Amino acid sequence: MIFGVTALLLSAQSVCADQYEISKVADNVFAAIAQPQGKVGSNAFLIITENEVILAGAHFIPEGLNELVTKIARITPMPISQVILTHHHKGSNYVDFDLPEKAEIIVSVRTLHDLKGEHREFNNSTLVFEENLTLNRGKTSIVVMDTGPGHSSGDLIVFLPKEGILFASDLLFNDVVGYMGEAYIHEWGENLELLERLAPVKLVPGVGKVDDASSITRFRQFYRAFMTEIIRNVEKGNTLAQTRKEFSLNQYKGLPGYKAFIDVNLERAYRQFKSQR
Repeated sequence: MIFGVTALLLSAQSVCADQYEISKVADNVFAAIAQPQGKVGSNAFLIITENEVILAGAHFIPEGLNELVTKIARITPMPISQVILTHHHKGSNYVDFDLPEKAEIIVSVRTLHDLKGEHREFNNSTLVFEENLTLNRGKTSIVVMDTGPGHSSGDLIVFLPKEGILFASDLLFNDVVGYMGEAYIHEWGENLELLERLAPVKLVPGVGKVDDASSITRFRQFYRAFMTEIIRNVEKGNTLAQTRKEFSLNQYKGLPGYKAFIDVNLERAYRQFKSQR
């Protein structure tokens, strides 16, 4: 009987688990940090202006978005007027579609193309741009940059130049190993150089905690080690199966997400390097 009650309690805790934890980054700027026990796969970013809320992120699912709307309402009565959709993974028909009905969605050309290729209708009004877009909202200046392929077929980052705050979305994982199964390996490395040149004072990653520019350096070190090991195997002439056996990244095996993602990440990188030879 005790075991049955315990199971019910654990089940109830799982159902009620928060998807995000709201973290204040600066005045009127917040990070919504995806919780390990939740279903959402990526952090979100909130900017509160004089009369609206601008939400940025990806991997939005109904449970997470409903929770975000509730938590935002506790901070401000302002409505969510725009959602900056930083990227979208093809085949995700139940992700990034159930966005606030009245919100305008800011997307890159590539991301809109991916959304239009899904089986669902994308009904929100959209603001589509190439390269850079600057939103001036009172005293707040918001720079949205299309970095092109990297983590996905097209990624956006959000930068607040006056505050020195960068939302890198899934172009950067902070002390975790994230999903790289649809990555553009060479281009991602170039995007990390761009993030370093911006030299943010505070950085909100796609996965992990809010940090400073040192998190870019650490992720680049991981990325370099990962790519070096892939290249070593490809140049040795190893097959994918042999690469899986010989691949060694011992210094990073303890990072959260390593076991879950290293195999799919390895295969993506291996196939891309093989195709470029």
